[in-house]
Amino acid sequence: MRNKNEILLALVLAGCFFTSGCTAAKADATVVEEKPNIVTGTVECKEVYIRAKIPGYLTNIPVDEGQEISKGDLLFSSDQRDILVKQTQATGTLNAAKAVMEKAQANVSLLETEYAKYQELYELEAVAEDTMDKLKTQLDAAKLDVQAATSQYQAAQGVISEVNLNLSQTAQYAPCNGTVTMVSSSVGELVGSGTTIVTLTDYDDRWINANVDEYEVGKLTIGQTVPLTSKTYPDTIFHGKIVNVSKNPDFAIKKSTNELNDQDVVTYKVKIALSGEDDIMLYPGMLVGVNLDEVGEAQ
Repeated sequence: MRNKNEILLALVLAGCFFTSGCTAAKADATVVEEKPNIVTGTVECKEVYIRAKIPGYLTNIPVDEGQEISKGDLLFSSDQRDILVKQTQATGTLNAAKAVMEKAQANVSLLETEYAKYQELYELEAVAEDTMDKLKTQLDAAKLDVQAATSQYQAAQGVISEVNLNLSQTAQYAPCNGTVTMVSSSVGELVGSGTTIVTLTDYDDRWINANVDEYEVGKLTIGQTVPLTSKTYPDTIFHGKIVNVSKNPDFAIKKSTNELNDQDVVTYKVKIALSGEDDIMLYPGMLVGVNLDEVGEAQ
């Protein structure tokens, strides 16, 4: 019986030793293993909203959603008839103002010639001083007429320039290469000034916006390279470059959750440009992991 008790005690001690060793090993493994310092960013890209500058009926929208376009391609145009009527009226006003101005200038030239002749006679005392005063008054008045006519002509030029500008803005062209991601109106629709007609997205101009807390943002500088990962392509490492570190803090994203009066953590927005060397497309809105432990040197 005694031998059995001794054997049982030995087995218990061995089991405790084995369990203790495993627990210690796990504890050591826990201490050694460190989680990578990864923050989540969002893919964004350049979007251009092409709006109607002149109110009117849409007459042509030669693009469709998903269509690839080049800079300078026509996106839409609107009815020009009202503006063409205004152009005709403004042209007539401009021509009339020009004729009045030229007539006033001719009158000044005539009076100046006449005044010069009378000036010679006046020096010979062949013309009375009152006559010279009248001629001088007429000449001064004629010059004022020229100034007034010139002002009217310049105003008419401004009106015709405005009409021509409005006429040119009835057609809107692509300001850059890109993809038509939305067409918000249809041909025949009456739109007002400022209405968005076409949304153009430039997928070549993409970047990551990541919120980095105040403990890490001080380690980042413009020009540093950053490895990026995406759940969509788990086996691919993307390449990014820090192009801006905001100096203005965002609202506190991480709040204190204990009763020790810990302070909120302030975050700063970091903009990371995507490299054009990556063949795989990251679409706007995708979440990307930014590994702050593997930030490279500034280039």
